[in-house]
This record gives sequence, structure tokens and C-alpha cells, in this order.
Amino acid sequence: MKSSWNLIGLIFWIALIIYAAFVVHNIGVRRSRIILNNNYSFSWKHLYKTLAQLIILFLGLGFIIFETFNSNIRAKDVSIKREYNPLVLDTNGKNSYYVKVLTQKAPNLNQSYSYLIKNKINQVSSNSSNVLMGDNNAINIPNFAFDWKKQSIKKLDDHYQKAWVIKVKATYKNNFLNGIGMHAGRQAHEYTLIRVPDSSFIYKN
Repeated sequence: MKSSWNLIGLIFWIALIIYAAFVVHNIGVRRSRIILNNNYSFSWKHLYKTLAQLIILFLGLGFIIFETFNSNIRAKDVSIKREYNPLVLDTNGKNSYYVKVLTQKAPNLNQSYSYLIKNKINQVSSNSSNVLMGDNNAINIPNFAFDWKKQSIKKLDDHYQKAWVIKVKATYKNNFLNGIGMHAGRQAHEYTLIRVPDSSFIYKN
């Protein structure tokens, strides 16, 4: 486990299993008592108790399943770390470029982007990245990743001459709700935004 907060989720699951076993046992015991008392008529009291126990069980189950398997990342649930770097021109002997687009042979596979920073080649999938070209700021950016403001982009453009990359890492915070979902301390998502001056700085393999 990444965080001791995730023990909350484990405790919740164990408590829910114990409660489910109790409900099944309790329904059986109450039904047996009715039969032993030679009362075979319909019992509203027994029905109300059974419904109340089942409602509590399914509400608890629904809540913990939602918190555990919900894939939507809420900004309030994660802490954001951003790393900015200037892009370095790369070359294949003929062309100079900031980004190399690698296309997979299989048509159902997404492409990936290769770029150079700090004399190290990095490669990211297009599933978790995007390339921003020229003056086009109208691209889909995950809500958790940025406060998408033209002012911020302009500052980066002025500083890095429209050739930069930002890597955003979202990590689930150590808190009660993330603990219930057993996400606390785990990486929620990683996103990379690559900025180039224009399309001539992109090389397609």
C-alpha cells in the first residue's frame, strides 16, 4: 500500500462483508423463529427489518464500489506536480525537429511522441499527451492538469521561445475519501503537453 490511509478502505470492505453475513444470518434466524412459533402468516415487521438491512447493505456497497472504481479524477482529490523543460532540437541527419511522431504499424494502436530534453530522449503515448503548435491554444486538456490561461502560455512561450514541454503528475491526496477507495498516495494520472513553434518542427516517422 502506498499510504496507511488505504487501510480505511480495507477496513470498510471487511466491515461490509461482516455486515452482509450478519444480514443473511439475521434474516434466517428471524424467519426460523416465526416458523417455530407456528406463525406462517405474512409478517410486516419481518419485511420492514429485512428491507432496512438490505437498503443499508446496498447503499454501503454502492458507495464503496463507487469510491474504489470511479475513474474520474476530481481536482480536489489530487495534488498536482508540474515540471517544465525547454525542448532541445534533435536531428536524424537530414531534418532538425523538436518532436518525432512514431506511428504504430497496427491501425488500432495510437501514435507516440518522442522529444529531447536535457540530452535525454523521452517518449510518450498520444493517449496521455498532446502537441500544441503555433498560436493554436484550443486543444483538449484534462481538467486536473491545468488552469488553462492564455497568460500562462504566453509567459512560457516568451521564456522558452515556444519550444517547451510540461509534465503534469496527479497524485491522490492522503485523506479519508481516497483512503476508502484505496487510492491514497497513488499516482492518478500523468499528462504531457509539448509546445512547438509550428508544424515544421515535427518530424513524422
